[in-house]
Amino acid sequence: MAKSTGNPEADASGRSRKERSRRIAIGILAAVALLFAALNFDSVSVHLLFGTVTMPLVVVIAACLLLGGLLGAYLGRRGRRR
Repeated sequence: MAKSTGNPEADASGRSRKERSRRIAIGILAAVALLFAALNFDSVSVHLLFGTVTMPLVVVIAACLLLGGLLGAYLGRRGRRR
């Protein structure tokens, strides 16, 4: 028997419609970002504070996505605590 969460919009797993929609949107954005990164294998020069490195553009895109996601998750959790 399924547990009732008290939320009329919740499904059998207990997730609300808003939460399901948010997860679907994140999944679509992640798929588009991965497709964009996979189509960019050209080598590029990246100028850093301590020098210049040459690497595939897909590595630069993946690193930026990872750092942005981690920073966004950190700031989002930090904001909810206040």
